[in-house]
Amino acid sequence: MYAYLILMRGYVVKIKTGHVIRPTEWDFKKQGRAEKLAGAIEFNAKLAALKTEVLEEYDKLRKQYPDATFQELSVLLKQRFKEKDLPKFSDRGLFDYLDEYINTMEGTLTTRTIAKFKTLKTVMTEFVAGNRKYNPLAFSMIDHAFYDAFVKHLREREPRGRQKRRPEGLQTGLLNDTIGKYIENLKNFCKWAEERGYNQFQTYTKFKTTSTGNRKRKAERRDIVTLTLPELTQFYLHDFSKRPGLERVRDLFCFAAFTGQRWSDIERFNKEDVKGDVWAFTAFKTKKRQEVDLTGFAAPALDILKKYEYSLPLISLQKFNEELKDAGKLAGITAPVKLRRYSGVKEITTEEPKHYFMSSHMARRTCVSILLNVFGIPPSLVMEITAHTDLKTLQKYINTDREARKAAMSRTTPVTQTMRRVS
Repeated sequence: MYAYLILMRGYVVKIKTGHVIRPTEWDFKKQGRAEKLAGAIEFNAKLAALKTEVLEEYDKLRKQYPDATFQELSVLLKQRFKEKDLPKFSDRGLFDYLDEYINTMEGTLTTRTIAKFKTLKTVMTEFVAGNRKYNPLAFSMIDHAFYDAFVKHLREREPRGRQKRRPEGLQTGLLNDTIGKYIENLKNFCKWAEERGYNQFQTYTKFKTTSTGNRKRKAERRDIVTLTLPELTQFYLHDFSKRPGLERVRDLFCFAAFTGQRWSDIERFNKEDVKGDVWAFTAFKTKKRQEVDLTGFAAPALDILKKYEYSLPLISLQKFNEELKDAGKLAGITAPVKLRRYSGVKEITTEEPKHYFMSSHMARRTCVSILLNVFGIPPSLVMEITAHTDLKTLQKYINTDREARKAAMSRTTPVTQTMRRVS
C-alpha cells in the first residue's frame, strides 16, 4: 500500500506504508477496504487517520523549512514516515479475536467459565447469521444500536434446553439474568481486546448488564432458593445406605454447605491442606489464602472428611447435579417453591418441589443464608468465611429464609412493652 500526496501535476509524493492488502478486498472507487468485509470500518478509519497525518506532517515541514524545494520536502516527508510506527492492519475478524481470548483463558479460568464464553460465541454467531447489518461483525459495530438489537434477539430466542421446561406460552426468550451474563461476558472480551490494541472503540463500557430494555430501570430482586437449617439437617441425616451413590452425592453437597466454599475449591480439595480442624488453601478464583474453621456449624464437614479418609468422592458436575435432585427427592426435600424470573417485562413463574432446584451452587447459598439469618453472623464475618468479595452479593441472602425471618421477629420486643418499662 502506498499513500500519494498529490499537489499538482509533477508534484507527487509517494510514501510506502509497508502494508499490504489483497486486490480483491480493495474498493478502487472509494479507495478503501470493501465495506462488506469484516473489519472494513476500522481499517478505513485508520486509512483516513493516516491521510490526515500525512497532510499535517507536510504542512509542518513547509513551515519549518519555508525555503526548501518540493524535492527536498518530499525526501523529508518520506523520511518522517519511514521512521514512524505506522498503524498495523489485520485480516483477523472479531470472532478470530474471540477465539484467541478463549484460548488465552484456558488454564486461567474454570472449565465452566470457559464454557460460558464459548456459549457467548455461539449466540453471537447465531445473531450475526440472522442479521445482515452485522455480518460480518467488527468492534466498531459494538455500539448502542448493536446492544439493543442483540438484547432483542436474546429476548426472542426460540425455546431450547431449560426454556422448554417453562409453562406453555412463556418459553420464548432468555431470562434477564441470563441476558445480563451474556452482556457482562461480552464486555470482558471487549476490554481484553482493547488492552491488546485489537479494539479501538469503548462504547461497550456503557452497556448495562442488569437492563431489561430500559437502561434506567433497576434490576429486579431475584428469588434465591436455599435449604433451611431443618432441611439441611434432614438431608444430612437421611439414611442412604441402600443408595451408596446418592449418599456420596449427599455428603459432597453437605460438605460444601457446611463450609460455604466455591465449587472450584471443593473440586480441588487436598487433604494436605487440613491441619487439625482448619482447612487452609489458596482460593482458585481469587488466588487469596483462605482459612475455614471446621468447628460449630461447619464441624460436620470434618466428619465427612474423616468418613472418606480426606478424599472427597468427586464426580462430574453434570452427573452430580442430576443425582443431587434424586437424593433431595428421596430425602423428602419436597417443599413447594415458586420461583419468579423475568424475560424483558414478562414474568415467568416456575413452581416445583425444592429438590428440583438443588444444584452444586445451592450448597454455598445455603451456607450464607443460614449464617446470616439463623445464626445472625455479621455480613463482614460471613464474607471472610465464604470468601465473597462484594457485600451486595451477600445482601441478596438476608432474610430469604421465611422461618428465620419469623423467628427473628419473635425475638424482638413489642413497642407496648417498651413503653410500659419506660413509664
